[in-house]
Amino acid sequence: MSHSCHDAQAEHYDARVARHLGDYIKENYFGVLDRVIDRAELSSGQSVLDIGVGTGLLSAKMDTGADLYGIDISGKMKAKARGKGLRLRLSYGDFLHVPFRDSSFDRIVSTFAFHHLRTEEKERGYHEMDRLLRPGGIIVIGDFMFENDGQRQDLVRKFESEGRTDMVEELDEEFFLDMSHDVPLLEQLGFRVARERLSTLSWVLTCAKQHPAR
Repeated sequence: MSHSCHDAQAEHYDARVARHLGDYIKENYFGVLDRVIDRAELSSGQSVLDIGVGTGLLSAKMDTGADLYGIDISGKMKAKARGKGLRLRLSYGDFLHVPFRDSSFDRIVSTFAFHHLRTEEKERGYHEMDRLLRPGGIIVIGDFMFENDGQRQDLVRKFESEGRTDMVEELDEEFFLDMSHDVPLLEQLGFRVARERLSTLSWVLTCAKQHPAR
C-alpha cells in the first residue's frame, strides 16, 4: 500500500478502529496491541523500534521508560502520532528500508502493518529486522495471519457463507501472513517462534533470537 493511501486514512484512523471493534478486521484490536507489548517484555533503558507506527496506538501503550523509535511511510500518520505528545522519535521508513545501523534495537514490534508486504518483500523484511536486532533481542508481530492455505480457504468459505464479499476481497487484495511459509523463514534466521491466535484473523508471533550453540 502506498503512502498516499495511508495519508488518506490518517485523519479518521483512530475513530474507525474504535467504531469497528466488533468486525473481523478490528476484532480484539486493542487485545492484540496489549499482547504484543506483554510478549515484548519491555523495560527501562531498552531501545525499541515500532515499524509501521501509524498514529501511535501501539507506542502510546509502551510507557515503560524504554527509548522509543517509530518509522512509517505516511507523513500524515506520523503527524497524528506526533500530535499525541508521545515520547517517541519518528522517522520515515518501512520494513525494507529502516534508517538505522545494525544491532540498534533490543526490541522490534509491529502491529497491522506487515500484511501490506508481498510475499517476497516479507522475507526481505525479516532479514532487515534481524539486521537491526541486538543479540538476545525479541521481535513481536501482531497482524492478520493464517496457519496455512487450507485455513485460508476455510476462511474464504466462512465469509462467503455469511455474505461477506468485502472480507473475501480483503483476503484476495491484502497479503496476510501464511505461517506455514513465514515461520520457517524466521527459524532459518535463528529465531524461536511462538504463535498465539487473538481473533478470527489476528495472531501474534513472538520471535526470540536463539544464541548459537557453542
